Amino acid sequence: TIEFPIAAISNLEWVEGMAVNFPQKLVVTEYFNYDRFGEVVVALPSPGTDRPMQPTAVFAPGSPEGIALADVNARSRITIDDGQSSQNPDFNVHPIFRNEFGLDNAFRGGDQVTELGGPIYFAFGEHKLYPNTYKDFQQSVRDDDPPRVRGRLEVATLNALNYFLTLDDGVNDICGANQNLECRGADTEDEFERQRSKLLQALARLDADVVGLVELENTPGVSPLEDIVDGLNAMVGKKTYDYVDTGVVGEDAIKVGFIYKRKVVKPYKDFAVLDTDAFIDPNNTGSPKNRAALAVTFNEKGSGQRFSVVLNHFKSKGSGCGDGDDDEFAGSCNLTRTRAAEELMRWIDTDPTKSKDKDWMILGDLNSYDKEDPIVALQDGGYRDLIAKYNGEYAYTYVFSGQWGYLDYAMTNNALSRQVRSTKIWNLNSDEPDIFDYDTSFKSDSQIAMFEGDLPYRSSDHDAVIVGFNLSPAHHSW
Repeated sequence: TIEFPIAAISNLEWVEGMAVNFPQKLVVTEYFNYDRFGEVVVALPSPGTDRPMQPTAVFAPGSPEGIALADVNARSRITIDDGQSSQNPDFNVHPIFRNEFGLDNAFRGGDQVTELGGPIYFAFGEHKLYPNTYKDFQQSVRDDDPPRVRGRLEVATLNALNYFLTLDDGVNDICGANQNLECRGADTEDEFERQRSKLLQALARLDADVVGLVELENTPGVSPLEDIVDGLNAMVGKKTYDYVDTGVVGEDAIKVGFIYKRKVVKPYKDFAVLDTDAFIDPNNTGSPKNRAALAVTFNEKGSGQRFSVVLNHFKSKGSGCGDGDDDEFAGSCNLTRTRAAEELMRWIDTDPTKSKDKDWMILGDLNSYDKEDPIVALQDGGYRDLIAKYNGEYAYTYVFSGQWGYLDYAMTNNALSRQVRSTKIWNLNSDEPDIFDYDTSFKSDSQIAMFEGDLPYRSSDHDAVIVGFNLSPAHHSW
């Protein structure tokens, strides 16, 4: 019998080749390698949580509590394997039931299993479990529709997972503002149609009045938002949605953008773009890091009230920015994101859209967990983290390496915060194994056939954030 947390990861060597039993209630927490290698990670969450949390989503980076959580998370997990040596097999094994995985026999993040047992063995640098017994398995349930928020006006954000109309042929670097960057997203027309159907299903069910979309193609003459709006209007009704036509924004391969309901809101004056060096490369690394920010002021038609939203996609943690910028605990480019947050607030204070209105929201993928410096800087500057306020400490929109937190934000200044009625997260993506997504690369025919084009799940790897407002004239004037 083995109970988590074990004293040391190396202790699993003591039981290599033996049959073991994990009596505790473990949760399915990582499945990035499931479709290709048949691997799933199960773990024991910390007391009071239902899944392992990213340390910097709960504690300050480098704090004793955060270091302790990272340590206990590492000593409270095990990789379970399907026992097959082939990649992308025609027959995917359900990690717990050990029969054929499929649409009617799937698993999700957060599923719970007790008394999981089987032999321990060592392969590819880690000890793994080949499970053959369990006592109880409790499956989480998909939300068919997003949670409804209180308030007259709904604003949402969703990562579109590299929505490119230009197919990525893997050869020609023809995308981006200067058409010299590699394209992303779908590799074939079939993949694009799969991607499009998922995204449109998600947006139609989201049914928000304003949606900020992240990871859109940013190539001259290519309009991903026009394509999305055309498809969405064909589903929900002619001329329901429109989009803010910005053309190319910044110089990256991807950009951010807005769609909105024509009968509910109307853009006020022109949009504004923050693409200065002080924002794009604030730590002077010599290459662009953050994507350009986009600000739009909207008038609510029914009330005549006005509010402004600035949509962002900060530099990811995926590649380094150099000494003094990369952080041991908050990941690569922490200083770049922090200085971008500070520059963003300075820019907002100049009223870049000439709104003459106090109500401002910061929206989008800030690539920072909520105890990290960029978010703390925004909070210190007077912006309220609406996910934390309305969903609590353990909310999540994303999973990485089996640990959960949120990178996607809706933050409001004091004037707009008083008009917020509720904020919800629709966990339509992060809980779903990526075997269900649009991508057909490294997938067998049987895996490709599992695609559910008429459902929104796994339309991205991030979840949607939805905010409800009642705009009030008391907070209108600048």
